[in-house]
Amino acid sequence: MDSKIISNTEEQCVVYPWEPCHDNEMQMKASFEDNYLDHMSNLKIESNPSQNTLTTIACGILHTVTRSLIEEFCESGASMVIFDFNGLSFEQCRKMILEIRQGVFNYSLKKNNRVPYSMTLVLDLEGSCITTGSILNTTTTQRLIELSTNSHVYVTNDVEYKFKCTEDRIYVNSDIILRLKPNDRIYLDYGKIELAVIRVDDDEVYCVIKRGEFLGSEKVVHVPGIPVGSTALSKLDEEKIRTGIQLKVDVILVPGVRNSVFFDHVRKFVVTERGRDISLFAKIDNTVGLENIDDIIPGVDGMFLNRPNLSMEVGHDKIFLAQKIVLSKCNLAGIPTITYGEYLNSMEVSTVPTSAEVNDLINTVMDGTDCIYLDVTMRSTNKLHCIQYASSLCRQGEAAIWEQQLFTDLNKKCKPKIDPAHAVSIGCVEVSFKCHAAAIIVITTSGLSARFIARYRPRCPVLAIVRHGKSARKLSVWRNVIALQYIDPIENIWKDTENRTRFAMDFGKRKGILHQGDLVLHMSCSKQSVGFANTMSVFYVSAGDFVNA
Repeated sequence: MDSKIISNTEEQCVVYPWEPCHDNEMQMKASFEDNYLDHMSNLKIESNPSQNTLTTIACGILHTVTRSLIEEFCESGASMVIFDFNGLSFEQCRKMILEIRQGVFNYSLKKNNRVPYSMTLVLDLEGSCITTGSILNTTTTQRLIELSTNSHVYVTNDVEYKFKCTEDRIYVNSDIILRLKPNDRIYLDYGKIELAVIRVDDDEVYCVIKRGEFLGSEKVVHVPGIPVGSTALSKLDEEKIRTGIQLKVDVILVPGVRNSVFFDHVRKFVVTERGRDISLFAKIDNTVGLENIDDIIPGVDGMFLNRPNLSMEVGHDKIFLAQKIVLSKCNLAGIPTITYGEYLNSMEVSTVPTSAEVNDLINTVMDGTDCIYLDVTMRSTNKLHCIQYASSLCRQGEAAIWEQQLFTDLNKKCKPKIDPAHAVSIGCVEVSFKCHAAAIIVITTSGLSARFIARYRPRCPVLAIVRHGKSARKLSVWRNVIALQYIDPIENIWKDTENRTRFAMDFGKRKGILHQGDLVLHMSCSKQSVGFANTMSVFYVSAGDFVNA
């Protein structure tokens, strides 16, 4: 009878994670080994990756995108969409942006518990590139021509052949080809087709086909030693930037960046057109930009590594080195990176990628990218499967990173004296490692503290609670960061901090990031007008709310 009374009055037990995490979770043992060989030898095949993807997934979209597709992208966890305005009128551009925003709004309202979803809108400028003409359609179904290995073909700049490309003569929209010499190379369609120059005539070049393949209309042409793109913004790109500013995009990708002078010119133009709040990412798509990357990094908001274009310059056998150089330099400088490498292209027609594609994506994550750009979502019939598959691969790569050495290296490169917000963020990440935190909650206005924390690569998600949608969308590009916009009115500064913290905890529980007994780090201001999150505290997640540690 006594035991019966006790069981009725007893409160539910709250379980705390006093015991160390299991080695089988997220390659825990290997991640904190003291040397490289021990790290590698202690990786386990059966280790379970995190349930939360830390790497940002960006999806390519066409101008025909619908709001229902955007809702599905949000549901799959994609937090960036990349698009261009090529060949579109202002009204078509406006309609595309409206569809994206309406899809995000519908998802936030119906499926995200009325929490505004942070979807970053990224405008991709094409720049001035060399392309082929259009294929002459000898039949109603013909879209490709076959250029056979060891055959011969003329490459011409004569506009008469702009819409009449055949197996014998290919049009390109540049006279650069007339400056070539015998044995120089011309690459078509990102290197799929290789031509060797035999002789140069008045308006055309006679070539032998060293590597043949099928060729479609308006494919990219590359001549080694001559970077794709011009040394200044084209009039067309300037007009696209104006359109992007009017439609309030969040990020603009600037192509053909050679040095900081060129990028500064672009930034001045954007500021002049009242686009000061738009982030500008430099595209590394040529060897000149790669060689000058130390000069470019200080002036950019982020970096976009265009591997297909860059591989035409450095060679396919050395693009892995270029990737390691760019990503490591950006990690050290603390700027976000987007990497484009034609990932999972076989999933355009297949449900399973090739082994090479799987390894390529995972290695990119392990090299330190913040974001993976999937352009296959523009073509695949099963777009959501592509996103979900990429997310699962990212989680495997994230778990295998040697976290202890990465944090130590980044920390050592940060020499005193540093900004207090920076120093506190470093301490927060180190504490998260030591106590195996399930999440870091950051109450921030500009997103500065969240960016500093993400820079040092914690193993857990960073829930950045901001009040401005623009700040949230800019944070979404960073690895680890889940940016949440809190829209309830402010009662007072202390009550607002408590409410935003409860909001983050509720979101974490709902999304499966936080569970009963998990430890959470909390960063906030100790008083009003401090300017950065200067106070760190610790919570344990309880069944109902949160309790202090």
